[in-house]
Amino acid sequence: MTEPQAQPDPQPEPQAQPETTDPANLQHTVQKKPRVRWIIPGAIVLVLLLCFGGCGALLATTSGEEPTDGKAAASTAPQAPSTTSVPTTAAAPTTAPATTAPPVLAYDTPTKSDFKLKVKVLKKQCFGSAGCNITYRIGVTYTGDGDLDPSRTYEVTYQVKGAEDPIINTFEVTGDSASVQEEERASTKRSSDKLTAVVTDVSEF
Repeated sequence: MTEPQAQPDPQPEPQAQPETTDPANLQHTVQKKPRVRWIIPGAIVLVLLLCFGGCGALLATTSGEEPTDGKAAASTAPQAPSTTSVPTTAAAPTTAPATTAPPVLAYDTPTKSDFKLKVKVLKKQCFGSAGCNITYRIGVTYTGDGDLDPSRTYEVTYQVKGAEDPIINTFEVTGDSASVQEEERASTKRSSDKLTAVVTDVSEF
């Protein structure tokens, strides 16, 4: 009887080895996962930086434009008063003369009939029926319609009547004042005679 031949031990099937093939490959795969994990947040951070950088640049440009707008507004602001003040200064010469110009005064030119003279007796000495010696002064009244120019002087010639001898004299008038002699003397033929005075001529001095 033949002995059964010893069957060779079946070779164990190669078991699937765990994925621990090579330390280098293991290290490589372990490093890939962290890289992938960091790359995604890094890309997000980069995108955020780009976004904020663009917004910052936009804000910088807009903020940079604001001073120019302010300068433009400041430069245009003083121009408004200059345009409004021009009509004001231009209107002043037209209205000022009308309101401040003094009225032109019309002065009167005196004539002989504008003066009324009165003889005021200061002293009188009579000699019976022979007559009297009289000391007098002329009083002047202006009866004209207007005023006399204070910058002009007029010479008035007058005649005293009633005296023994005719008496002719003058006085000066400037504005509203007359310059006459303080005392004049005359003699009459009779004590009843009275002295009167009339203007005979008026001329500018």
